[in-house]
Amino acid sequence: MTQLSKTELEVIKTRPLGDGLNSFCTSFISKFPNHQSADAGKVAELLVLGGANADRTGLVLDLFLALQGHPAARVLWSRPENGPLIGDISRLIVHVTSNTLNVRTIAPLVTSILTQAGDPQIWSAVFDLIARTRPTPQPTTPPPSRPSFTSSFQQTPWSFNTGSFADASEYRKQVDDPLREELLPSLRLDIPDFVDAVFGCVQQLEELVESVFVLCQEGDTPLYKEGSGWSKWPSSAEEKAVLEWLQELIERLTVWVHKSGTRATVSRQICRGPGIYLDGTPIKRKMDVGFTAENGQSGADDTNTHKSTDTQRRNWSEILVTGELKSNPDQDGREKAWLDLATYAREVFRTQDRRFVLGFTLCGSVMRLWHFDRSGASGSSSFDINQDGLTFIRAMLGCYLMTDEQLGLDPTIQGPEGKRFVEITRDGQIERLVLTAKIKTQAAIVSRATTCWRAYRDTDKTKKPLIVKDSWQYEKRPEEGLLIQEATNGGVENIPRYYHHETVRVHGEIDDTLRNVRGGLMKECGRTSFRQKAVKKPGATAPKPQGQAAVDQMQPPPLSRKRSSSSVQLELQSPAKRSRSSFQSQEPEKPLHNRVHRRIVTRDAGKDIYEAKSLRGIINGFLGAIHGHESLLSAGILHRDISRGNIMLTENEDDGFLIDLDLAMRTSNDRASGAPGKTGTKISMAIGALLGDPHTFMHDLESFFWVLFWICIHYEGRDEKGRVKRRIIPEYEKWNYASTKELANHKRGLVVEEAGFNEAVAGFTPHCESLVPCVQELWKYVFPNGRRWLVENKKLYSQISSVLDKARGDLQS
Repeated sequence: MTQLSKTELEVIKTRPLGDGLNSFCTSFISKFPNHQSADAGKVAELLVLGGANADRTGLVLDLFLALQGHPAARVLWSRPENGPLIGDISRLIVHVTSNTLNVRTIAPLVTSILTQAGDPQIWSAVFDLIARTRPTPQPTTPPPSRPSFTSSFQQTPWSFNTGSFADASEYRKQVDDPLREELLPSLRLDIPDFVDAVFGCVQQLEELVESVFVLCQEGDTPLYKEGSGWSKWPSSAEEKAVLEWLQELIERLTVWVHKSGTRATVSRQICRGPGIYLDGTPIKRKMDVGFTAENGQSGADDTNTHKSTDTQRRNWSEILVTGELKSNPDQDGREKAWLDLATYAREVFRTQDRRFVLGFTLCGSVMRLWHFDRSGASGSSSFDINQDGLTFIRAMLGCYLMTDEQLGLDPTIQGPEGKRFVEITRDGQIERLVLTAKIKTQAAIVSRATTCWRAYRDTDKTKKPLIVKDSWQYEKRPEEGLLIQEATNGGVENIPRYYHHETVRVHGEIDDTLRNVRGGLMKECGRTSFRQKAVKKPGATAPKPQGQAAVDQMQPPPLSRKRSSSSVQLELQSPAKRSRSSFQSQEPEKPLHNRVHRRIVTRDAGKDIYEAKSLRGIINGFLGAIHGHESLLSAGILHRDISRGNIMLTENEDDGFLIDLDLAMRTSNDRASGAPGKTGTKISMAIGALLGDPHTFMHDLESFFWVLFWICIHYEGRDEKGRVKRRIIPEYEKWNYASTKELANHKRGLVVEEAGFNEAVAGFTPHCESLVPCVQELWKYVFPNGRRWLVENKKLYSQISSVLDKARGDLQS
C-alpha cells in the first residue's frame, strides 16, 4: 500500500470524505445485496461476473466521479509529480468509458470503501490503483501519417486578465483584484537608468533642463534652493495644494522653455482631474493629474495658454501621461499607489492606439516614474523632488516636450482623426488601408490587446470592406495569420478569408515589447522586482507626511543621468543600504515574456451577434459559426476560444462565421507552444476546460452552449432608437471574477439536474424567452443525463445544428 507523506495526510485530514462515497456504497449494496465479505478477491469476482457490462460501467463511473469531485483530489499531487490527482482520476474515467480498464484492479479500493476504512487507507488505495493502471512507456515509433482530430497535446495553462470581462459593470472594487493579478508577475521596480531610457530620445532636452534649472535658482526669491527644495512646496502634501503648486510650476517652466528660443514641435498642458469623471469609457473613473495635448497653439509665450480648469471635462482619449498623488511618502512603491496609476493606464490603452503608457506617482515629495506595456509595468527608483530638483525638472519637461510617438502612440497608424490609415506591403507593393471605424478593442494592460478596424484600400473605388486586426501575441505562439492563410487555402468555410498578415515594424525593427518598446528599460531589469514588505535602513525612523528632515534619512541617492555599472552592482549587493523603495523578496522572480505586434487583414466584414435585428439572426450566427468550427477541425485546426465576441453575423444576418484564431492550434501538435499562458473569456469556457482537462473539440462545443445561454440571460434586443439593450445580472456578473474552480462548480450546479436548469432558463430576458425550448433541448445533448460529457461525440455537431435549425424554423413560423 502506498505510504502517504505528512503533507498528504494533512490534506486528507482537513478535507474528509465524509458521506461523499455513500451513494456509491448504496448502489453497490443494492446491486449485490448478499455481499458480506471484506475479501478483495471476492469483490473482484462480483465486479467481473455480476450483471451486464453497462451496469458495472455505471457503478465504477459513479465511484470515480465522486472521487474526482472531492476537494482533496484537486490538492493532492499525482505520482510522479506531474499534476493534481484529479488528472489521473480523469484518465481512469476514460479507461472505464472506453472499456479498457480491468475491473479487478479496483477491487482493493472498493473493499476499503465498503469496510469503512479510514480516509488515509482509501486515498492510499486510489494511489495504488493509479500506479497499477499507469501505462508502461513504449519504444518510440514514427508518428502516424494522419493524426486523429481528437489527439491531445500538452496544455498551455489558462490565464485571465481584465480584458476578459463580459457584460460587467466594472466597478473599481471588482476590477482591482484581477488587475493586480494581471500586473504582479511582471512588475519591476528600481530599473537602472530609467530616466535616460525614457527621456533620452527628446531632442535638446538636456540643454533645456540645465538652463531652466539655473533659472529656477536665480533671483531674490528663487523657486528652488539646494538643501531646502522648492520654495512653495506645500509641506502638508495635501492633494489640492500639490495640484495647484504643480500647475503653477509647470506653467513657469514651459514659459521659460519657449523664451529660451526653442520652439517645441509639440507641447502639452497639465490636466487636473480630482473630482471629475473622464469621458470615453463605459465606466466612471477619475484621474488625479496628467498631461494632455495643448488646446492652444504650441510655442505661445502667454502663461494663460497653458492653463486648464478644474471644471473642464476631459476624455480618456486625450490623456497622454497619467499621474497619481498621495500625501504620505510611505505610499511610494506600495500597491495602493501603483494600482491606482494602473487603472488610469488601462483606460488610456482602452481608448487609444498605444504601444505603451507613461505615468508618475508623487507620494508626498517622493516621485517615481512608470512605464506600462503589454508585457507588464516598470518603475524607476524613487527620488525626492526637493532633494533632486534636476531630475524632477527633467521628468516634467520631458513629458511636456515628447512627441506622440515618444509618449507611446502607435506611429504605424497615421493621419488625422477620421482619415487614419495603415500601410502594408503585399506582393511587394505598398497598399494604404483607410481605417473607417474601430469595431473592437480590449480593455487590459498585460494582454494580446486585440483591436479591430473596418477598412478599405484607398485605390478601391468600390470600397470593399476589409478588417484590420492588431494584437500583441506571445512570440512563441503560432502566428494567427499563418493559420488563417492555411485555413483559407484549405477551403475552410465560415471563417474570414485571408488577405494579408505581417509582423509590425517600427523604425525598421520588429515591434515587440522587450526589445523595441522598452529598449533601455530592459537593462538590468531582471534583477529587481516588486516585493511586498518595505525594509528600512538600520536606525531609520518612519517618514512624516510633512517636512524634509525625516524623509532625508530614507531617500536613495538621486537618480542621476548616468549611473556606472559599479554603482548599480554596489546598490544591488548591499541590501542593508537600500532605500525604503527596496523590498523583501517573498517568492522567486518570474521571467518577463516578450510579445510581438502582429497585423492581420481579412476580407469579410460582419457584425457583433448582439447587433442582430432578430432572434433568427442570432441562431443563423450560431449555425454558421458551428459549421466554421467543424470545417476548421476537418482541416486539422482546433479553435479553443469560443466566446460571444468571436461569433460574428453577416451583414444581412443570413449566416454567421467564426473569428479569432489567436489561441487556435493544429491538432497534430503534441506539445505546448512554450507561451506562458493563453487568455480566454472565462464565462464561456467549458466545465472541463475550467478544471484543466486537455482541450478537445468537445470543450468548444460546450462553449457554444454557454455563449447562447449567456446571451439569453443578458440580451434585451433594441430600444426605439435601434440601440442594443443589455442588462447586468449580479449573479452572473460574478462569473467574471470567480476562480476557475468556483465557476466550474457553479456551472456544474446549473446543469446537474433538469429541474434546476429549467429554473435557470426561466431567467431569460423577455426578448429571448422564445429560445427556452431550444436551450433546454441543447442541454440534453451537451450534458447527457445531467452531467458533463466524458466521452467525445462527433455526432454532437449535427445534434446541436439540428436543434438550432428547428428553433430557426419555429421562430419564422
